[in-house]
Amino acid sequence: MTNARPQRVWVCGLSGSGKTTVAARLAQTLGVPHVELDALHWRHRPDWQMPTDEQFLPDVRQATAGDAWVVEGNYTRSRDIFWPRVELMVWLDLPLRTACWRVFLRTLRRIRSNDELLWGVQRETVRNALLTWDGLVLWNLRVHRRRHRTYSGLVEEAGARGTEVVRLRRQRAVDAWLEWFERRITP
Repeated sequence: MTNARPQRVWVCGLSGSGKTTVAARLAQTLGVPHVELDALHWRHRPDWQMPTDEQFLPDVRQATAGDAWVVEGNYTRSRDIFWPRVELMVWLDLPLRTACWRVFLRTLRRIRSNDELLWGVQRETVRNALLTWDGLVLWNLRVHRRRHRTYSGLVEEAGARGTEVVRLRRQRAVDAWLEWFERRITP
């Protein structure tokens, strides 16, 4: 890693790839804010109502205005706000089947418990999570190739501008890299 202590990190990958877990660990290790784009996108908008740019983007600007943060998420419409300042891109490029299976299990757990509110206002149901085109398992299947192309292009762009990129393709690699990163940062 070029910058031993990056101050602005972006964690991206499919739903179910482990973005939130990895970003939380990185933010804790670095002692910087963890910016969860899903939370900014869905909070205060019940019943999975899609926010407008005017509702969402100011929140992203405010959350990433500081000099140090770990952003996690995939919202294309917000990427231009933080991407130019990213020092480390962590792409969780786990197999599609792994991400879909994790999303499926997580969704079933949330539906069965029926007491987990996401970002304070959203609730997963069988209908909205598994039986619509926007449910996360089908969403992953729909966007996988497009996201792969997009992230591959961003990796090239990052290399051209000197942004560090870590691409992790298996959970063992994610775990090993996180342990290495934490040892390197924490004296």
